[in-house]
Order: sequence, then structure tokens, then C-alpha cells
Amino acid sequence: MNRVSIFVIFLSIIILSSAAYAGSGSEFISMKTVSDPFSHWKHQKMNKSECDNCHEAEGGKIAGWGKEAAHTLCIPCHDMNEKGPVECKQCHK
Repeated sequence: MNRVSIFVIFLSIIILSSAAYAGSGSEFISMKTVSDPFSHWKHQKMNKSECDNCHEAEGGKIAGWGKEAAHTLCIPCHDMNEKGPVECKQCHK
């Protein structure tokens, strides 16, 4: 197999892998209380598309979403992974 064929196959795999996330919800989600848009696709990728890590049921909603739910769901995960905002001013500007 020549280098061009290998490159084309590799590029195809990357494109198809990226497309798997494109059909699963919005890329970014704007929230009223948070200044920066939420990167949904980035979180999906980090969670290996295991939606039930955040969503209790299908349909794209998080039951009881609001300040308390966000603080209970997001902050512990960010803290555990040492990635993402954990302090008030990191989300609320």
C-alpha cells in the first residue's frame, strides 16, 4: 500500500470519527447564567458519548437543570478531573 492510500484511509477515519459527534446534540449551548457557551461536543468526547453521565433520560434535557443541578453535576467532575471551572468567577463573570 502506498503512502497516499494510507493517508487517505487515515484521513477518512478521522473525518468519520468526528462526524459521530456531529449528530448528537448541539456543538455549543448558551446558558443564561454562564458567560461562555458550554462546549457540548467536547464534553461528549471526554465522556465517550456516554450521555447518562449527565442526562438521566434521552431527549437532551437534564432533569431539574438549574443552579443546584449544575453545581452538583459539573463542579465535582471538573474538580475530580482537575479540568474546567470550579470557582464561581470562572463561570459567572
